[in-house]
Amino acid sequence: MESRRNQAIQFFKEGYNCAQAVVLAHSDLLGMEKEQLLKVSQSFGGGMGRMRQVCGTVSAMLMVAGLLTGSANPKDLENKKENYDMVQRLAAAFEKKNGSIICRQLLGLETKQSSVGAEYREGTTPEPRTEEYYKKRPCTELIGDACDILAEHF
Repeated sequence: MESRRNQAIQFFKEGYNCAQAVVLAHSDLLGMEKEQLLKVSQSFGGGMGRMRQVCGTVSAMLMVAGLLTGSANPKDLENKKENYDMVQRLAAAFEKKNGSIICRQLLGLETKQSSVGAEYREGTTPEPRTEEYYKKRPCTELIGDACDILAEHF
């Protein structure tokens, strides 16, 4: 069986965004239809709608963790704590490997903080996926790292 890392990278190269690629590579574990997973994860690409905030691969890791370990019971505080512990472990592992969990920093864009990323927006139109696109972005490696980190925990 092909590794989730390779599957996710291939999904990205097919045109899915970074968050969708990671979630889709884990779809067999998640108990949801692929179409639902793709829709719920779409908004997180480009660091949340191309605002270059939290990297879509990190958001996807956390979605996967929530679907695998989360609870629908709002009074289950122990589960909530366990889930938040997992979220922090996953994010810390990603940050340790890549230096940040913020899209604009990972892409080498301006590092100044903004609550909504207005200074970093490149518009809402995704760029065409060309060889140049893949050469200038570390996204395939980040996607692979997110899958590897998930594999270490699940």
